[in-house]
Amino acid sequence: MTQRNPSFAKLHHIGVVVKDINKAIAYFESMGIGPFGGPGGQKTFAVSFKGELHGKPATWTTTISNAKVGDVELELLEPTEGAQALQESLDTTGEGFQHIGFITEDLDAEIANMKKNGVGIWTLARESGGGGFFYSDPTPVGGIAIEFRKMGAPPEK
Repeated sequence: MTQRNPSFAKLHHIGVVVKDINKAIAYFESMGIGPFGGPGGQKTFAVSFKGELHGKPATWTTTISNAKVGDVELELLEPTEGAQALQESLDTTGEGFQHIGFITEDLDAEIANMKKNGVGIWTLARESGGGGFFYSDPTPVGGIAIEFRKMGAPPEK
């Protein structure tokens, strides 16, 4: 089968929203998935974002942990503080599969493509170094968001 849109060629991760990231890590690692971790060898790390939620300014913090599963990461996300798409998912559908994440070199082009195709932007954030991400509105089937992430330049030392 031929892929119609090359934007979806770089699958990066599967995002799972959880209420308690430490319990989720313990569960998945007990099954043999992992190890989970983040920068500096820590099991979890918190990231604060400044961006938009439903097109309005928002700030939030999310606690994250990742594990490689083949060529793809399993990303566990616990909404920690502030109004955010992850908390909305948790409140609406509970814990579980929340989004599929792809890598892009051109975040603005992906946003334009979504809008051109009638897909709304649920949340977005820009990061220093030129990176950032956005989630599409959840799909009508399965309620899954599509994330596009542009990797920014590494922080200066």
